[in-house]
Amino acid sequence: MRLRFSYILTSLALTLSCFMGMAQNLVHNGGFEDFVECPIKMSNLNGDTEYWSAPTLGTTDYFNECSKTKLGIPMNFKGKQEAYEGNAYAGLYLFAPKDYREYIQVELMETLKKGHRYRLSLSLSLSEKSDGAVMDMGAVFSQKPLSIHTKRQLSNAVLASARSKTTHAKQFSATGFYDDKKEWMRVSLDIVAKGFETNLVLGNFKSNGGTHYLDFGNKTTSGEGYSYYYLDDVSLVYLGPDYQPNQSYVLNHVNFDFDRFELEPKAKQSLRDVYSYLKKNPKLKVSISGHTDDLGSEEYNDVLSTQRANTVARYLIKLGLEKNRISSAGHGNKIPLDSAINDKARRKNRRVEFVMTEFVDE
Repeated sequence: MRLRFSYILTSLALTLSCFMGMAQNLVHNGGFEDFVECPIKMSNLNGDTEYWSAPTLGTTDYFNECSKTKLGIPMNFKGKQEAYEGNAYAGLYLFAPKDYREYIQVELMETLKKGHRYRLSLSLSLSEKSDGAVMDMGAVFSQKPLSIHTKRQLSNAVLASARSKTTHAKQFSATGFYDDKKEWMRVSLDIVAKGFETNLVLGNFKSNGGTHYLDFGNKTTSGEGYSYYYLDDVSLVYLGPDYQPNQSYVLNHVNFDFDRFELEPKAKQSLRDVYSYLKKNPKLKVSISGHTDDLGSEEYNDVLSTQRANTVARYLIKLGLEKNRISSAGHGNKIPLDSAINDKARRKNRRVEFVMTEFVDE
């Protein structure tokens, strides 16, 4: 029995390792495990954590099991909560009187690719001592780290005046209020990158008047209440390109060697991205077109370009795409991308393009 259990654990560990390898988290220190100092005082995020900082005058907090003060885990000045994973998490106000807000920001491991899709996920838990709950949690991406002299909400107008280029705030998924004080809630949102995003900012970007707020009715004082949340396990993973219907795309890395039509490993990864997108969008079909350079006869290039298109089509079918959702054709050297007469231009022209259109099942 012990051998069987050990085998299961080993297999699970290998599976998780492979999955994480394919879906790399682009957020530095997403679980807040790496720290400079064990927290001893509140409003300590900037000095105690690696990579994370507060982009405004709001005083975001950092909690860790190593702390012997009110910033420990599971017990701290806002109640009791175990970490979602590991030994640490961050804490911040998403709702407070006079539009007071706290935010948290981090530099990403790489600049996001324009026109490509990403999924941002995190875990949050409402602190026990909160007066109410919200359902407004958002994310903003910026070109540079933000440093804005305010304690209030970062509205789109305020972000537009920042020295760094930013996106508009986008909301996480919410089917109801984030009101669980016992269990962690996992939320996510998908984005299509604009190509300048190198930093991530998290928080509530709405004013009190614009925030969906659930008052628990147990405040000890009059006026607006507080919603304080713990955050943990922040991740941003790459999903693939965002293809638009009726637009022609050159397949990445599908540039063939001279007189060849075999697929290289990087080309196969590009095709897996295309296949994944088509599987998620069953109303689309794809047309594949193959192309050659200017060397060789017109008849030969027509045959070679058709072989290249067919190679791509067969690989998509091998992955699982239905045959009636794909067509292919060769165009020889009739439609060059680069008309220059040199090796660089010829390699660019030895390519495969595709167009996705609406699929009608007859």
